[in-house]
Amino acid sequence: MINYVGEHTWIGKFGDALIIISITAALVAAISFFLSYRTKQDSYRRMGRLAFWVHSVALVSAALTLFYMLFNQYFEYDYVWKHANRDMPLRYIFSCFWEGQEGSFLLWSFWHVVLGNILLFTAKKWENLTMMVIAVFQVMLGAMVLGVYIFDYKIGNSPFTLIRQMPENIGLPWTTMATYLQDIPTFQDGRGLNPLLQNYWMTIHPPTLFLGYASTIIPFAFVVAGLVSGKLREWIKPALPWAYFSVAVLGIGILMGGAWAYEALSFGGFWAWDPVENASLIPWITMVGAAHVMIVNQHKNRSLFTAIFLTLITFCLVMYASFLVHSGVLGDTSVHAFTGNGMMKQHLFMLLLIVTVSTTLLLLRKQMKMVFLGLALVFIIIGWSTDYEIAALVAFLVTAVILIIVAYRKFFPKPAKEEPLWSREFWIFIASLVLLLSAGQVLIETSKPIWNILAEPFAGPLLNLYQLTDIEGFRSLAEGKLAPNSDVIAHFNKWQIPFAFIVTFLIGFAQFLKYGKNNLGKFFKKIGISLIVALAVAIFAAIRLDYKNDEFVLTILVFTTVFAIAVNADYLFRTMGGKFDEAGANVAHIGFALVMLGALISTSRSDKISENGSRFNIEQLNEDFKNNEDILLFVEDTVPMGPYFVSYEGRTKKGINVYYEVDYFNKLPRTYKEGDYVVARGAIFQSTVDHTPGADFVMDQKYWELVEDPRNVDVDNVKSWSPFKPGEKIFTLNPRIQLNPEFGNVAEPATKRYWNRDIYTHVRWAELEEDRDENGFRTPVELDLAVGDTAFIGATQIRLNGLSVIREDEREKYMIGANDLAVRAMIGVKDSRGNVYEAEPLYILRDSVLLVPDPVIQDETGLQLNFTKINPQTGKHKFTIAEHASNRKEFIVLQAIQFPMINILWIGCIVMFLGTVMAIRHRIKTSKKSNLS
Repeated sequence: MINYVGEHTWIGKFGDALIIISITAALVAAISFFLSYRTKQDSYRRMGRLAFWVHSVALVSAALTLFYMLFNQYFEYDYVWKHANRDMPLRYIFSCFWEGQEGSFLLWSFWHVVLGNILLFTAKKWENLTMMVIAVFQVMLGAMVLGVYIFDYKIGNSPFTLIRQMPENIGLPWTTMATYLQDIPTFQDGRGLNPLLQNYWMTIHPPTLFLGYASTIIPFAFVVAGLVSGKLREWIKPALPWAYFSVAVLGIGILMGGAWAYEALSFGGFWAWDPVENASLIPWITMVGAAHVMIVNQHKNRSLFTAIFLTLITFCLVMYASFLVHSGVLGDTSVHAFTGNGMMKQHLFMLLLIVTVSTTLLLLRKQMKMVFLGLALVFIIIGWSTDYEIAALVAFLVTAVILIIVAYRKFFPKPAKEEPLWSREFWIFIASLVLLLSAGQVLIETSKPIWNILAEPFAGPLLNLYQLTDIEGFRSLAEGKLAPNSDVIAHFNKWQIPFAFIVTFLIGFAQFLKYGKNNLGKFFKKIGISLIVALAVAIFAAIRLDYKNDEFVLTILVFTTVFAIAVNADYLFRTMGGKFDEAGANVAHIGFALVMLGALISTSRSDKISENGSRFNIEQLNEDFKNNEDILLFVEDTVPMGPYFVSYEGRTKKGINVYYEVDYFNKLPRTYKEGDYVVARGAIFQSTVDHTPGADFVMDQKYWELVEDPRNVDVDNVKSWSPFKPGEKIFTLNPRIQLNPEFGNVAEPATKRYWNRDIYTHVRWAELEEDRDENGFRTPVELDLAVGDTAFIGATQIRLNGLSVIREDEREKYMIGANDLAVRAMIGVKDSRGNVYEAEPLYILRDSVLLVPDPVIQDETGLQLNFTKINPQTGKHKFTIAEHASNRKEFIVLQAIQFPMINILWIGCIVMFLGTVMAIRHRIKTSKKSNLS
């Protein structure tokens, strides 16, 4: 028995015990609530309540225990070691908690505890069945953090496991060292938090998003209760406020994720259609549809199956989102996804269990339920005992879809007469279908890694289909290579913009429609003003934003979003008389339309203003850099950039962050005097007369004379030609790079906000450390040059002028052996002043086998040149060239993007959230009045 020094083993045992108590109490609560429903005995209900309270206390205590371990930096525990370290600011302790899978499941369970306890006191006659559903799901979530083995199968991963007890560490020599915490530096500090998560948004975005996930179980629980009890329609009334709550919280959680991406990530935008972003968006879309169809059913007793199906599928999609994020399937395609931890089968079991329950409940006849459950059992046996688990899974899913269609056609009442075409219920139903199609497209595209897995058993038939149809997708599926579109954002936008303008148009169009029949003349009279306003704004926007013919769809979206805003505002003030107590839906619709309008304008007319105007080709620094999108800034140089002049003033290191100070100046008209020098079109020119420049140097070339010999010119102080000059400084931005040797350095942008635009700036490249060898030379650059090729090394231009073989009479001079091959490279070197020098590095192959390094230092330019390879086949010869550190000014590569009118989007987020909260409040008040009457 080894007595390990410094370990706090008691707290891990305490945490594991709390998890076991929590799961046990949840199981007791589920059984008790079920027995209370079956026997109608209140004693079981009281027992269920007591058990759920015990579960709540145990689970909250387990979460607090994990917080305590993180706060006290108990690095002997694997979870603490992986997600915290000593240098991390204390404010990110919450981010550490939910960075890992175990913490995120505890967070999810915590919100179920909060919502479940609210439901205990509000569900009334629905308490037994709804609480049973929540308690059962709490058992499943608890199992995800259990961390025990049943036979050879591991159930969950515990956050309270010592690092030496992790399966990958068992048996390693250091685990037998009693003082491993003191003797091994690795365990004296943790790995730390992912730098992407070290942002204030990540302390509020994940808990809000998980509250949104958790809230979807309440409408799900109500629909389960309704289907189990045979009250197919009655469940809608108590579930509707919860559906609104889910829409509000999940929506604001998603938008917070967009705000985090905009502020912390450097892809330059609010929404990138990342697979994990999509995974949370899909259930939000379906819940929006479910909430609207519930309203229709309350008013007209229609679309019952749609309301039930959308509510069930929303929770299934939440489970699918969890599967995508936590299973590791998306690890290579998303910056948000967790890596796999061996729990894929357990995640899949949870998902398939929810799908099985949902499908079974939709089959209202007992015989159909038994048939489906029997088939499901057969598929389980085949998948468990054979190598056909994927085929069995596909068969199960296809069977579920077929039986759901059968259930819709056989078991749910159809109205005797279809809805009138010009009725509110008809167009809300159409809007819900459009939302479902929108969610379906996102689901299909996001799930491509899953399609590759599911298609594996059917590779042969898929190849046959490819040969018959020549459709590339069949071959990609057969080969398991179905991949996201190369331009993900453009691909999703192409599909989603049509859905967006249909939905936004219907938001406005249906507002003045009544349930039942409508007078078309009065209806069009009511929306006429809004149509005219929207059309006028769309025409103005198309002209002002310079939308081209191939962007006509964007003009349509401007029209529909403005139409939605105008109609809902008109309805609010003209029809409702400004009664905000009942106007939650109108306000939420206005907010949604504003989000769409703001996203449309800011993304469609975002402008990368950071065009490189220097004579240095930054694409040679990195293949990802582009001269028309990125700008190279030398320290203390002031250069034009878009509507500004910018100057990089230097860097400051604070803790793990390096801040880069970039000043922005006004642009003022410039006047050139006779004798002024400028750089233009790669050459130096001198002004021959005083003049005010025009818009283009070519038009002004008559005022300039080419400087043939720039050696007498102070080239370092010659600026690029520009019709403008810098005025007063108007603001400073400090984009930063967060240093993290464990996860890699991360660039974080800085943004200047105006009422009508944002200037979004981030550093694409910077030299973070002193890069020099013992002789002061920087890391060499490797170049492939043919005779006549030129390249830049810093501010110095080199040109390969030719090659020649060392003559016999030169061998002694260069100490070349009789059997050596020696080739001279004749290189011209031109400094920033225009001075030209020569360097002649040699390629020496000793005895035709051994390459002998023979670097040449060109003193005037501070270059070290080495000739390393001859390639007679391509004519491209390899050189490594290093620049002396004293020879180059510090510089950064910067990207700046202007986002016009993005504040419309942020305002829309706030308005939509407030409107949904107002709608929740109104529904609760209406429900209370109804119960009293």
